[in-house]
Amino acid sequence: MASELLKGFRMLELADEKGSFCGKIFADLGADVIKVEPVGGCSTRRIPPFLEDIPDSDRSLYFIAYQAGKRSVTANLETADGRALVTELARQSDFLVESFPLGYLDSIGLGYDELSRSNQRLIYASITPFGDKGPAKNYKAADIVTWASGGMMYLMGEEGRPPLQMSLPQAGMHAGAEAAVASLIAHYPRQTSGLGQKVVVNMQACIVWTLMNEQAMPIFHGDFLRRTGVFVGSNDTRRKMVFRCSDGHISILIMGGPVGAPSTIALVNWMAEKGFAADWMKAKDWMSWVPGILMAMTQKDREEIDELEDRVEKFFLTMTKQEIYREALKRRILLAPVATVADAAADEQLKARKFFVQVDHQDTLGRSLTFPGAFAKFSATPISPPRRAPRLGEHNREVYSGLLGLGDERLSRLRTEGAI
Repeated sequence: MASELLKGFRMLELADEKGSFCGKIFADLGADVIKVEPVGGCSTRRIPPFLEDIPDSDRSLYFIAYQAGKRSVTANLETADGRALVTELARQSDFLVESFPLGYLDSIGLGYDELSRSNQRLIYASITPFGDKGPAKNYKAADIVTWASGGMMYLMGEEGRPPLQMSLPQAGMHAGAEAAVASLIAHYPRQTSGLGQKVVVNMQACIVWTLMNEQAMPIFHGDFLRRTGVFVGSNDTRRKMVFRCSDGHISILIMGGPVGAPSTIALVNWMAEKGFAADWMKAKDWMSWVPGILMAMTQKDREEIDELEDRVEKFFLTMTKQEIYREALKRRILLAPVATVADAAADEQLKARKFFVQVDHQDTLGRSLTFPGAFAKFSATPISPPRRAPRLGEHNREVYSGLLGLGDERLSRLRTEGAI
């Protein structure tokens, strides 16, 4: 049984990868999400990787993940009949999310102004690369473009080398999440006024918002928006934050002062027991040692940090991530293993919270798949595992006949004419 948080509400999704996460959130919360796909299928069906490396419209792991819990219908928006079907679906929907180029849906009679005339309650979310005003409003953009133009790419990579894109596209995820939140915010005044409204999500602006920590804490970076790789910037140097160990990496920032000194002293004592600590490290007054964050570094500070980081990495290389983590917990050392995907899948804390769930795909893929579970736990309205992702047009009859009342003869004609 799915969550009942949004039970009784319907969302119409006319979006590609820029908006699929918005519909996924609504589906997880119990809304009836109807995904309108072109006759040839949504572009998200062609996004790799594919299950077992077999390219197929039902085997895209991206599609399987982000279209789960939705119903799929096909509609050719280039035909009058296809547009009429979407118009009627919008008339019976509470929310709509779309990610077409700016102005396209207006030009074919499916924009907010047209659809809201027959459904004043409709909340219509439009996800755009650069918003609906300004000199860039008509620019097309892949995920990497808005990731770069939003400023986040500049931070990724090593200092002195070109910036990098994240391996998994992120701008569309941020935009989809913001569209879901904004649509639910618009739902609140609708409860009073009975009127919906149009929501415009700017992907570039969504990425700018992710820079908040970088802009608010220059004391830790030395200057704004600095690319530091596995280091953290400081007033005039870099401090290493990621260290190798025997089977991966450990994240730790070695600090002095009231906050960091107890952890650093515990680390040095542990290293001393194993023969990895220099004499000066054992004699150091770590409580008053705060170079490179609150004050400029001296040459001696830099030499000590270089030696300290080199010894810490050599020490960590003698152990696995879990060996280091278990001992660090006992000694109250502030560090964390850098988890791989496999580590997350085997994580005991996530297992205890029943984070991962099984979704049955027997009828489409002949197996069940493991999914990340709900983003939150609700005591009265729990979020249950979603239905599997739909086959292309799987719910044409169910939606067009059951919801719109179309008969078999009409459906057959629409298929023959290429409208669905």
